[in-house]
Amino acid sequence: MKLKINCDKCDARKIVEENYTQYDEIVINTDELVVDSRSKAVLNRLPFNISADYVRSRDDEESQKPSARTVNGIYEINESSIVEDDQSIVVNGVLKIAPKTEEILRKYESIVVNGLILCPKSVASILPLPGLSINGLIKAYPDEYTLLDNNFKLDKYFPMRATNGSGYFAASYIYDADIETNFSMLAEKNIKFHTDKIYIRKSHLEAGLSLFNIEAEINEVPDICTIVQGNVVLDESFITAYGTNPYVIGNLDIPKESKEILNSLESLTVDGTIKVDNHCVEALNSLNASYKELVVVKGVVLQDRPIINISRDILEDNADGVTIQDCAVVKFESNIEPELIRERVKIKDCAKVDCSSEQKSAVDSVSTDVAMVGTGSILSGIFNSIFGDSSSDGNNGHNSDTKYVNADYYEL
Repeated sequence: MKLKINCDKCDARKIVEENYTQYDEIVINTDELVVDSRSKAVLNRLPFNISADYVRSRDDEESQKPSARTVNGIYEINESSIVEDDQSIVVNGVLKIAPKTEEILRKYESIVVNGLILCPKSVASILPLPGLSINGLIKAYPDEYTLLDNNFKLDKYFPMRATNGSGYFAASYIYDADIETNFSMLAEKNIKFHTDKIYIRKSHLEAGLSLFNIEAEINEVPDICTIVQGNVVLDESFITAYGTNPYVIGNLDIPKESKEILNSLESLTVDGTIKVDNHCVEALNSLNASYKELVVVKGVVLQDRPIINISRDILEDNADGVTIQDCAVVKFESNIEPELIRERVKIKDCAKVDCSSEQKSAVDSVSTDVAMVGTGSILSGIFNSIFGDSSSDGNNGHNSDTKYVNADYYEL
């Protein structure tokens, strides 16, 4: 048995020799390897084959220092942030860095960002710092600007609250939510905005456009429209909340039962994807809707579930088909014929599909962006998705006698 570890940083200081004696070969590919005198002796006794750009050696007494802290979502570094010695963080999402934090940043042992860094230009000018790794983008804004939400709602109260001569930055876009917003007052206060994209009402164009950075993408919104931000479903509550002239910044789902609701709309604009049931396509076409992408769905859609069981009855009761998407584990009953799967099933963006060996080829043929297909328990599926599958089913092309670890930070 072999073990292969791919990571940005590997900390070997707490290695337990007995955990690795089962392997004939252990391969580590890493940017940085951290060792101490004890762990170096253990590594030398075991069949390690290590490729590292940088090896950092630390004394034994340092080995008890905390490992990298992982943050999923938003993490902020500001002037009041307290950094412990040799502190490391991994941010899966957005790292917000405030002005005048250059010295605080240098105190971190390492910072790994899988996503986006938002920072003032003065900080961006010193990046990348030693120990900072980013898998994503850096967006810089003028130091004197105030950082807003990435997708900022500019309402009628903002002109009254804004400070004279201030600048405001939104990383993604700013949308003009209220027809009553007084852009002339914003201009009198010498307010400036900086963003990638703006959604501005037609009657506000003349007074408002000069307040935004020249390179911002302009999206003109008719005055009669209500702006809807985010991914939404067209149903009765949607009409109650947003009226009959919605302008959606995001994606819109139109299920089969919403056909009459669709007929009640006067106009529809979607800056994103419309996912529509095939029974509603004719009504959508008659509306002359505007959108970036159209996806026609046949049959029932099952989505956003941790575990879903697919029975023969579900497929037989839905002649138009079943689409399964964004689920962690999909389990097919063994009495479903492969041909019925091919005729009526579509699977998208799921982690694991549990099925019999007889069903596997049919499931493969109807799956898109599915990590694993085959037999096995839920626990083994989760384990194998992290450490690699040693069975012949669902090993994703890896060697059958090799376990794999892929991580940003890995502690032996």
